[in-house]
Amino acid sequence: MIVVGGYIDMESAAEIEAVKDAANEMVSETLKETGCADYCFAVDIGDPCRIRLFEVWIDQAALDTHMQTPHMAKFMGAIMDAKRAGASVSAYDAKGATKLM
Repeated sequence: MIVVGGYIDMESAAEIEAVKDAANEMVSETLKETGCADYCFAVDIGDPCRIRLFEVWIDQAALDTHMQTPHMAKFMGAIMDAKRAGASVSAYDAKGATKLM
């Protein structure tokens, strides 16, 4: 299992609005992909200019395939066109999960 987590900082909340449609399409299309167990974006409640992302993939091959999809290219185009202040996204190899709640 591969877990991806991180954030994209935008220069303003208006920039989040500018990429919202692309983000919604990205989530919708990605959840249809084989090997995607979870995928979401959220605005950070402590920072209205930060988009948080969380993904769970069954394996690296599924994530690699995802990175080549047309909706990934479209989303990345929207993000690159927006005014960003920074980003940090990492992938973690996980052996399993323990339900905490």
